[in-house]
Amino acid sequence: MIFFRTRLFALLAMCLTALSQAHAANVTVVISGLGGSEEYSEKFNEYATTIADATRRIALTPTDVMLLRGDASKKDILIALFEAIATREDIDKFSAFFIGHGSFDGKTYKFNIPGPDITGEELAELLNKIKSRQQLVVASTSASGALIDVIDTGNQITGNRILITATKNGREKTAVVFPEYVVQALDNPAADTDKNESITAAEIFEFANSSIESYFETEKLLAPEHARLTGKSAESFEVTRYGNLLARQDQIPQELMITRETISNQINILRSRKEDIDEDEYFDTLQSLMLKLADVQRQIDDKSN
Repeated sequence: MIFFRTRLFALLAMCLTALSQAHAANVTVVISGLGGSEEYSEKFNEYATTIADATRRIALTPTDVMLLRGDASKKDILIALFEAIATREDIDKFSAFFIGHGSFDGKTYKFNIPGPDITGEELAELLNKIKSRQQLVVASTSASGALIDVIDTGNQITGNRILITATKNGREKTAVVFPEYVVQALDNPAADTDKNESITAAEIFEFANSSIESYFETEKLLAPEHARLTGKSAESFEVTRYGNLLARQDQIPQELMITRETISNQINILRSRKEDIDEDEYFDTLQSLMLKLADVQRQIDDKSN
């Protein structure tokens, strides 16, 4: 038990240190691929635009969010953009969202874009060049589960990488409904499980995954897609904000926001390790953190009134 307590508090300390860093950039790239039909093209572009708008809410500057669609999502443009991002030294969190169709021939995954497609191996190479403390890759395409064996979520040079795929493997090849629910999660209180008006990668995945299960159960259909999340720290990777917190964030001192995020992440880490901790210690620690969070929220409310 002492080992687990030590590990828990070490993780909390790491979380605090990471969130106390200088105002590093949150950079996001959203790519809308080939639709194959007008209906899908419109959907993919709409999803991609909504995701880009949502991630701009927490970007240091709007230009840190880049949207590629139509001919702008061609392979040479995509590669040039990722290589330009790889030259930056100021990135704390990097996110890449791929919206569209994917294919898998039993060996190679390809993201379908105008002109030559880009392979999973090529995407992995580009992602590995980008220097960031954390990375989030969301592949909302058919056959995207094939990326699980290609894109490393371990101790690569970029730090911690989270991978979310719309399917569990490359054999699930039908068009997916996953991106629709990713978009719904971005400002949905139902997705915000800790009710802090901040939507994390873990919350997006859980909302989308459960919504897909409910959708196919309601339609009385066998689900042709099964989303997967791999990697660590999805519960602390903030993707966007909504509600009163978003409306008031310019009025709130940055140190209070950092403290609030730190405590929220501590709560999420504690909850994820509930089975490893003595029950009394778990609830005592949780109560203490919740009281601290309530006090910080009161200070935020006072500052923004």
